[in-house]
Amino acid sequence: MTDLPTEESSTAPSSPRQQRWDDGEWGNAEQEKIPQSRSGARQLALRALYWESANPGQVGEALQQLGEACGLTPKLQTFAEQVATAAVEYRSELEDLVRDNATNWHPDRIARLDGLILRLGLAELLYIDDVPARVTIHEAVELAKTYGGGQSYRFVNGLLDAIARQRDLDV
Repeated sequence: MTDLPTEESSTAPSSPRQQRWDDGEWGNAEQEKIPQSRSGARQLALRALYWESANPGQVGEALQQLGEACGLTPKLQTFAEQVATAAVEYRSELEDLVRDNATNWHPDRIARLDGLILRLGLAELLYIDDVPARVTIHEAVELAKTYGGGQSYRFVNGLLDAIARQRDLDV
């Protein structure tokens, strides 16, 4: 006897969409509209980094799938790719900066999303030339208010501001 599917089983109705690993935290992200702005591109980049944190090496796939679902313009999609790619490419350096500047905070105590927001903000601050430091910090604070814990935005603001000042960036 073989275990091959029969004609009856191959015409059965398809099962409902299988839940993805991130459905519990992001909800129905594919159907949520994000703004057609750089703020929206940052939200896309953050979601891609979150995906990549669970599936290392898949930031490109995450950007593609999430980008198609969000419907950002090509220019905004490119911006999201630049920021997310820099956050992945320079991960070690960015995490060292966080560790060195987060006084009284062991890296294990930083929530995953807060750490990703910090990496994203630092990548933009240090590797994306056409965005003023003040704007980058403000946008990271807004992400922390939306996606982080209760006081995350204060932590993100303080850390990014301190690093920007160390690097003599105009804040």
